[in-house]
Amino acid sequence: MGKNDLWIAATASILNLKLITTDGDFDHLDGSFLSLQKILPAEIKHHLKD
Repeated sequence: MGKNDLWIAATASILNLKLITTDGDFDHLDGSFLSLQKILPAEIKHHLKD
């Protein structure tokens, strides 16, 4: 993991937030360190319109 990903994961964990991502960089932390939700890049536009 890169330094920026570590900061993102730590912030999501300490604030008890669900981390939403489009890649697999955080997969190994799901369920033990934080809650993870993956979305497809094509779904981003759909979520922004709501």
